[in-house]
Amino acid sequence: MDKLNNLVDGYGRRLTYLRISVTDRCNLRCVYCMPESGVSLMNHEDIISYEDILRLARILSRHGVNKVRITGGEPLARKGLTGFVQKLSEIKDINDISMTTNGILLDKYAQNLFDAGLKRINISLDSLNKEKFKRITRTGSLETVLKNIELAKKIGYNPVKINTVLIRGINDGEIIDFVNFARKFELNLRFIEYMPIGGNIADALSSKEIEEKIKLEFYDFKPKQSKIKYNNVSDENVYEKKLSVYDGVSRMFGFDDNDAAIGFISPMSEHFCGDCNRLRLTASGNLRLCLFYDNEYNIKDILKESEDEIVFEKISNIVKLKHFKHNFNEKAEKKEDMSLANDFMNAIGG
Repeated sequence: MDKLNNLVDGYGRRLTYLRISVTDRCNLRCVYCMPESGVSLMNHEDIISYEDILRLARILSRHGVNKVRITGGEPLARKGLTGFVQKLSEIKDINDISMTTNGILLDKYAQNLFDAGLKRINISLDSLNKEKFKRITRTGSLETVLKNIELAKKIGYNPVKINTVLIRGINDGEIIDFVNFARKFELNLRFIEYMPIGGNIADALSSKEIEEKIKLEFYDFKPKQSKIKYNNVSDENVYEKKLSVYDGVSRMFGFDDNDAAIGFISPMSEHFCGDCNRLRLTASGNLRLCLFYDNEYNIKDILKESEDEIVFEKISNIVKLKHFKHNFNEKAEKKEDMSLANDFMNAIGG
């Protein structure tokens, strides 16, 4: 592929990763995602169609986008998801399709989605304690999620990643419990720093603080290295002799005696914006250049163009507006000022 045709932002970062929110609906009400009363949901006709999403994915795949993550809301709440995944998997230049889910409905769809082409899955799990799980999600069954994590591994999803958000005073006492859980089932566990989306502000734990607590318990807890693929405009190849402790945006650790992997995603304390390679498509059909800025661009209108290259040209011009880095640290210091990053996660797609 001609490098000049790749989707590149104004800072020379090549964008290869599209996160697609297929719905704003969710069967949980997690405290860091939306208010207890819920939010105003979009009308069905306002949600972007699968046909439009697939056309966008086909166009961007011809210009370097090769990785797609399906998100929500809760993506399994949208009908027809299996057929959508099947068609997405038929786009030859997209070689990585994954999904983030709360796991509640997974047993109904896991096998069919795997057969359709979904091979990697992230399951959100913020407590291993039944009462705390209920407090955080405000509804839902911990037993169901744990059962479906085992099911995903049995079916063959690889890796099965567990996303955990720690909030001081709620679930911060479960750090070692989570590590032992990951070790028991040899899972890929990622601790994600709490982010003040939607005006939700809480006393968050930094990745460094969590890391130090784990090191006190496990003497062999240390950085886990793997081969890397560079993501800038000039470097295209996998360099076999180059190693990194990063898996995407996760800083990875492991153990001498166990295959579990523990990752840290640190958007607040150690932003990774310089290597950002992602775009987000919201359920309403808007392109969002950064999770933390509310500027959005109507893709449904752009897709009314009949020529694919005109669509790409318009999107390419939008991408040039992408910020170099987020401004969450400044916002966190001014808790009364959340004029940016004030949409709820169910609307953004995580």
